[in-house]
Amino acid sequence: MQGFWNRLKANWYRRGLDYTDFPEKALSVILPRAEDAKTFLDIGAGCGTLALPLAKAGKTVTAIDSSEAMIEILREDISREKIKGVRPVLSEWGKAEVKSHDAVICANVPTLLSEPEENLKEMDRLARKAVFIIENADPMADKFYYRELYPLLFNKPFGERADYFKTYSALHSLGIFANVEIIEYDFDQPFESLDEAIEFWKEYIGIVTEEHDRKLRDYLGGKLVKRKGVLLAKFRKRSAVMWWRKGTARQAR
Repeated sequence: MQGFWNRLKANWYRRGLDYTDFPEKALSVILPRAEDAKTFLDIGAGCGTLALPLAKAGKTVTAIDSSEAMIEILREDISREKIKGVRPVLSEWGKAEVKSHDAVICANVPTLLSEPEENLKEMDRLARKAVFIIENADPMADKFYYRELYPLLFNKPFGERADYFKTYSALHSLGIFANVEIIEYDFDQPFESLDEAIEFWKEYIGIVTEEHDRKLRDYLGGKLVKRKGVLLAKFRKRSAVMWWRKGTARQAR
């Protein structure tokens, strides 16, 4: 994902963290099941979505991500908030020398789970006490209103998305019988103007011309909600938290 997260997208993602309860919902599952875990390895940590609140909860976190933009933002937040206990690591997964940690987290990193078996084995190997994997829980879930926008802009439907079931099946084939808990949360995206919102959708969809600007403006103008001086794109999401304790499930072969 190194090439995906340019600074523009990373900044948008970081701003969205101020309008989400995802960390709270995720940690409500993780922390009670890893009370005895002092060190966490956060794989694909981004700009610290879970690493920072884990550190605030008294944990020591190694936050690894391949995006320079995301790691830069994480370091900026660590400095601004004077947070201790987070060690950012700029590296692709599999290329960094990583030691074992009490708990391993991999939250919403679909590229690592597209062919999951080897990555799951390595995550399990690096965890002394527990592993937590968070992934989309609905193959028909919308993404940035694409289910309405794709027919409007491209005259074709938006297809199915990756879902946790493939990962869960891979864990089962490895002899790891994970627990699954579903969390629902808001992850809204703020914009300073409608022009910025149009730029956001064009960047994510990959539109470089202006041919769809009018349709985007009309659609987003009726979709975004104005609240406290910003325009909000409202998103409700559902994810599966797959987790297992070491020693309570048959380990990966």
